[in-house]
Amino acid sequence: MKSVIAIFAALSAAGPCLASETEWVEVAPDVSVRLVSSDILGDDGMVWMGLEIEMPADTKTYWRVPGETGLPLVIETAGSRDIGEVEIAWPYPDREIAEGYLDHAFYGHVLFPLAVAIDGDAPVLVADITMGICSDICVPANVSLEIAPALDAPDGPNDFRIRQALAAVPLPHDGEGILGEARFDMTAEALIVELLDPGFDYTSVIAHISSSPLVFGEPEIVAPGRLSFALLGRAGPEALRGGSALFTFNSKDGPFEIVRPLTGY
Repeated sequence: MKSVIAIFAALSAAGPCLASETEWVEVAPDVSVRLVSSDILGDDGMVWMGLEIEMPADTKTYWRVPGETGLPLVIETAGSRDIGEVEIAWPYPDREIAEGYLDHAFYGHVLFPLAVAIDGDAPVLVADITMGICSDICVPANVSLEIAPALDAPDGPNDFRIRQALAAVPLPHDGEGILGEARFDMTAEALIVELLDPGFDYTSVIAHISSSPLVFGEPEIVAPGRLSFALLGRAGPEALRGGSALFTFNSKDGPFEIVRPLTGY
């Protein structure tokens, strides 16, 4: 694993923000973050917000499955008021191999859309954020941000930018005619899935297991109609139990995700 300097960025805290965005807070050299909000309450009781990160072009943070050397982005919201579940809508990442290690990352400017459920009349989102920031060194950064969406005054510009970011989030795909049954082969230590369409461009596919940090390698054809993703590391059956296989890929029509029940372990 690459050397990681265990230096935590200074814990920064922003006071309550009563507008549609917080102030920028620096969490590492030349890296700043803020929360933004559309301030639009949907019929489903949800407001789209976003975690916006400004980084140099050669600096990165990580996807929900960060990879072999990355640190995951985690948002804790226990201190919030009148807020229910908060879910990150993950854009499709860059898959890269550096110094022999595979990671899933985002470089430069990135906005992570947040689906925020509203549970009361005076919501305040308190987001305690931990994430990895990497350039020449890797730094775990911590910051606490607080925002109170003004639900009677929609913010058009931030809503537009959040919608733009949502365009990079994979849409669900039934996978019919593309990928079939998925299983984990304990002997080969690989995730195997039926490739039903020999013309499908599988090179961008990222495989992972729901609710699991397991990292799988790049896709490889190991037999006609069989696509394999080698497990990078080791895992027993307990790490796979109850999970589904997720196959996230990019295409000329945008990013998509196929979910398959996982068998064979």
